[in-house]
Amino acid sequence: MNRRDFIRVSAVSGAALSATKLLAQTTPAAADASVNSAVAPATAATAPAGSAAGATVCIPVAVSAMAAADFEQSLDDMRDHGRVNAVLPFIYTHETARAGIPANRLRGGNFAIPHMEYYKDTNLTYEDMRATDFGDLDVLERLIPAAKQRGMKVFPWILEENIIPNIPDWQALYEVDYTGRRSTGHPGGPCFNNPYYRNFTLGLMEDYTRSYDIGGVMWGSERQGALFNALNLEHGGGTLDPTKVTCFCDYCVKKAKDQGIDAERARQGFVELEKYVRATRANQRPTDGYFVTFFRLLLKHSELLAWDNFWIQSRNQFQSDIYQKIKSIKPEIPVGWHQWQNASFSPFHRAEMDFADIKGFSDFVRPAIYNNSAGERMVQFTNNIHRNIFGDLSADQANDVLYKILNYQEAPYNRLAATGFSADYVMRETRRAVDDLTGAPTQVWPGIDIDVPVARGSSQCTPDSVKAAVKGAFAGGARGVILSRNYVEMKPANLAAAGDALKELGMT
Repeated sequence: MNRRDFIRVSAVSGAALSATKLLAQTTPAAADASVNSAVAPATAATAPAGSAAGATVCIPVAVSAMAAADFEQSLDDMRDHGRVNAVLPFIYTHETARAGIPANRLRGGNFAIPHMEYYKDTNLTYEDMRATDFGDLDVLERLIPAAKQRGMKVFPWILEENIIPNIPDWQALYEVDYTGRRSTGHPGGPCFNNPYYRNFTLGLMEDYTRSYDIGGVMWGSERQGALFNALNLEHGGGTLDPTKVTCFCDYCVKKAKDQGIDAERARQGFVELEKYVRATRANQRPTDGYFVTFFRLLLKHSELLAWDNFWIQSRNQFQSDIYQKIKSIKPEIPVGWHQWQNASFSPFHRAEMDFADIKGFSDFVRPAIYNNSAGERMVQFTNNIHRNIFGDLSADQANDVLYKILNYQEAPYNRLAATGFSADYVMRETRRAVDDLTGAPTQVWPGIDIDVPVARGSSQCTPDSVKAAVKGAFAGGARGVILSRNYVEMKPANLAAAGDALKELGMT
């Protein structure tokens, strides 16, 4: 039996408790508050390759599970069966799986207490931010001492929201697409150059760091730049609107102008790209083929790449600011970043997300390396790229080309969803991150697939596959793992398999 039903039970019992120029010129280098040596126990830094001795073992968890009456039993389960020593609650969320509350009953927000002295320069009120789903319960205040009794740290896990919460003041924080419409969801999200979103996020980090005895922080964003959103180059199964590319708000336009980037020329480039995308979706093969026509667009509209890079550098600056804020308060606690799994499938998103660019303000990175669900996700990505840039190839040829580019040796396209990816993929992607971070003490803590939801008919996790994935991560040079994606989704046997692998690798 898995824990999916536990989400609903948890919600009920919890409620009952109390009803720059560019980045190189603007981002601080690995400065005085640089990557600190206290990321994980000292033994992890000196452990032999492939060993899990001293490793940090994290587990994300829906807030409802930590608000439930029996939450301490869940902590015992994590520790005893998964060898977990760090708990990552989705502490600020409006998303149902992360909150563990059905969408029709979810309000969401901050499941800790907002201390308003840290939010003076935002447009949000206490009522805008505070989650009331569990009454007056402060989940962090409740969780931290219970975790500490078990030798476990607590890392607030903030995975930013793509969908605008149903709270009016939130709307002003979100991106604007090139037609002037406010973003309401994926592929858009809050704007990194919007001072209100920036001040909210920095206030939230200061609040958690000053108000609670936290053991670290992880932040994440599952988005990419405008160019590749327009092309729908992601592993989602839907078709994105090519006009919903961002961000062209006044803050971004001004910042881009200061950096010598013409927003109007970028808009014109996206107008032409939209024509290309709509034609390819209608199976109208360009005279010179799909790839040549796309590359010609880039030559004629170089602002397409400039605008994409501008978005990426704005996010990197945003992360650097988060890092500096936390380190100015508690330099000893680790700060790290989640990387969207799209970087495993898209060579373009991989190019955007260069770990070497962020190692100066990263104590750890968490590439999502979900090997089981990667099978169907790779199929989805291949299908999407086959509809435009790789339209000159068959789908199986497109998949083979991606394998060559990404350095994979996995199942063929027609068997991929049913097979999933192997532990070899976990090892290769971990090693790639480790190599990108050469010269920095930044640690790699891969996200390991334990029952990440997949469609009916796709490959399912087993104890053997989980065990192999954990071992693959450490063979690739990991110094920790994040058992993913959510404790309440995991089958007990698969969580225990992760713990068994860690024990076999030398974790006491």
